[in-house]
Amino acid sequence: MEIKPKWIFCLLLSTNIIINLDQGIIPAAIQQIEESLELTSEQLGYLGSQVYAGVTLVCLFGGKLFLHFNSKMIVMFSYIGMISSLTLFPLNYGSSWPFYIFRFLTGCSKAPMMIYFPVWVDNFGGESKTIWITILQGVIPLGIFVGYSLSSVISSLWQWQAAFYIQVIMLTVCATFFIIFVRNKDFDIKKCTKSKLGTKSINEEHQSSSLLAQNTKRSYCSTMIELYSIKLWLCCTIVISILYFIVTGIQFWMTDYMIHEMHQDKQTVNIVFAIVSITAPVFGCITGGLIAQQLGGYQRTKSLYVCVLYCSLCCISAAPVPFTETFWFGALCLWLLLFFGGAIVPPLMGIMLSSVPKHLKAFANSSTTMFQNLFGFLPAPSIYGFLMERYNSQVAVFALMYYSFVGLLVMLLAVYFRRQQNNKKVGFEEVFAQQDDSKSSVLHDEENFNLTVRVLQYGDAPLVTSLTPHIDDQILNYDDQELVNQKEI
Repeated sequence: MEIKPKWIFCLLLSTNIIINLDQGIIPAAIQQIEESLELTSEQLGYLGSQVYAGVTLVCLFGGKLFLHFNSKMIVMFSYIGMISSLTLFPLNYGSSWPFYIFRFLTGCSKAPMMIYFPVWVDNFGGESKTIWITILQGVIPLGIFVGYSLSSVISSLWQWQAAFYIQVIMLTVCATFFIIFVRNKDFDIKKCTKSKLGTKSINEEHQSSSLLAQNTKRSYCSTMIELYSIKLWLCCTIVISILYFIVTGIQFWMTDYMIHEMHQDKQTVNIVFAIVSITAPVFGCITGGLIAQQLGGYQRTKSLYVCVLYCSLCCISAAPVPFTETFWFGALCLWLLLFFGGAIVPPLMGIMLSSVPKHLKAFANSSTTMFQNLFGFLPAPSIYGFLMERYNSQVAVFALMYYSFVGLLVMLLAVYFRRQQNNKKVGFEEVFAQQDDSKSSVLHDEENFNLTVRVLQYGDAPLVTSLTPHIDDQILNYDDQELVNQKEI
């Protein structure tokens, strides 16, 4: 039976929501989990980092798996692995190691889906693929929000384990539909041919030429040295990693902090924090993108000053949090922090994408993703838990909130490096006109920024697409700027 791509997309969309439920379940029930599993705060922090560790590890080679093995088979094993790890995690063990192992396996199982689902959309989505990818990535925070809300209700009525088993049941339903109804030729891009959708397919010959032989002309070390010598890109990558570190720490630990240190009942905290965590970053991201567009696009020099402003407002919002015991004031500060943190993402992503030459774009995206995982998502729960266990929760929150000042410092360094580059006084309007004339676009550069190539070769999750859907119309192309520089010389 043939299933239309839109129904397969609905299945993948549902799966993408469900596989992120556990990221919200644990923070909402963190007190019960800590008592039930008999874990210290430090151990609980390490537990929170295991999923990100698994995702990071598999992303190193996960994209290449899809080039050599059957895509449906890999995703099927991902379903089975995640169902098994989620089922076994809530059980009682005599040691903390089984909990670490099962959370790590959850991350490993989730990673192939994170890698391949956008690739499938890129090849089978037809004219709808841009909006489909945006929706696919946009439901990730929705899944965390639903998991948080589900866990808040269930943990107040029953045991927290029930939330995990509900997630297992829903994921099992998706896996069953996937295994039975999704045909291999409708899912594996190696078997994808030009169809009625009119999409450009990727075949094995194209893969071997564009993916496996893409960087044969230069060594990995020389590419890395060249990339990391671009100070503007490096500073922006550090800032976005700091942002994700703070957001991940807030997501994992702030519920516990508000209950104990702000002396608010659990039900109120769960409701307010759920509203804060879903509305603030979404509205912030939309607002940041619209403001950047009204200012004339993601123009690097102007956008840098806007990013400095957002960083400053983040610092101002974060500063009072460790010192207040007033719940509503603390919640307002967190909302503002997440709002301005979301607002900085679109212009910062635009600066990062436009600050590297064409031949480094794919490698730069891979490095940015790895940087965010290693120094943003992964260490945040562990470091907070370590500080909380060694000192107290106020010290941990102080370190988390005031880490934003490091981001502001790095952002100021980015402005300094940019001003050094501007010694030649290149007029941006002229550069942007040159770009429009050449019809050059960062995201439309098939050789260097093709979504399928980027994800399968480097294991990137195309978060940029969801955060800045019109960024290709706004980014100044690096090579065009260099061309104008040479003309003016």
